[in-house]
Amino acid sequence: MKNKILSIGPVTKDKIITPHDTYTQIGGAVYYQTMTLTQLKQDTTSIITIGKNDTKLLNNIMKKQEIILKEKTQEYTNIYDTKLNRTQKAILPENTIHPQDIKINLTPIKYALISPLSPEDIPPETIQHIKQHNTTTILLPQGYLRKTDKNNNITQKQWTNKEKYLKHTDIICLDKKEAKTAFNIDNIKKETINKIINKYNLQQVIITLAEKGSKIYTKNETIKIPAIKTTKNIDATGLGDTYIAAYITKLQETRNIREAGLFASITAKEKLENKGPLQTNKEKIEEELDKYR
Repeated sequence: MKNKILSIGPVTKDKIITPHDTYTQIGGAVYYQTMTLTQLKQDTTSIITIGKNDTKLLNNIMKKQEIILKEKTQEYTNIYDTKLNRTQKAILPENTIHPQDIKINLTPIKYALISPLSPEDIPPETIQHIKQHNTTTILLPQGYLRKTDKNNNITQKQWTNKEKYLKHTDIICLDKKEAKTAFNIDNIKKETINKIINKYNLQQVIITLAEKGSKIYTKNETIKIPAIKTTKNIDATGLGDTYIAAYITKLQETRNIREAGLFASITAKEKLENKGPLQTNKEKIEEELDKYR
């Protein structure tokens, strides 16, 4: 039975700077996705890259994943203002995951969360390799949209060869700024997103909108998902990764896009209220979801 969720990408060393605190922790999209899926009691596995001298950063859950050792670990500095706007710096060694690096059996994988953090992390042939196992591929393309300058500041770059990646992608998840950069568009309009869906034969385009929630586009409809409000804005790092992991969790259970989006929005709120990855149990999230059914 195909019911397993895969997360693939680099683990990072993160320095977090907020108006109220500064601290260092393990990070990376794959880390937050893995921890969220585990907290939500999903059958999950991950393929991660990390520097050979940094495995001590991994907790017991991450140590159980498929680990590809590299020379160095990617490093990020995330600086947040009071409105959770983020400025990033990074040191990005080339930690590519090639198809031949994947040793696990992909046959049981129903969904794959593909999360590059730099342009070289996950090439198109790796996505194709995963997709050919009849797996639904979910691409978070932020790494393809960034580069670093001489001072290690992260800046946006055009995704000029996106066709090679989207050819093997079923669902793509981006924030509003990433969507504009990825598809070279000025505004997020239903007609524009529908053209993108048809051009690249996508099942869904998910656009997260911070305090405005998110929108999930399919060929036939647009579903608006509200943000669940909180006054405890503690740690926004990994928020989008928590959202997409929760979304796929509920989508697999119900096949209901709106319900999955609401579940993801509630889960993201719960994560935002605490430092580090999601700590709330699934039962509490389900209780809050009942209010919106």
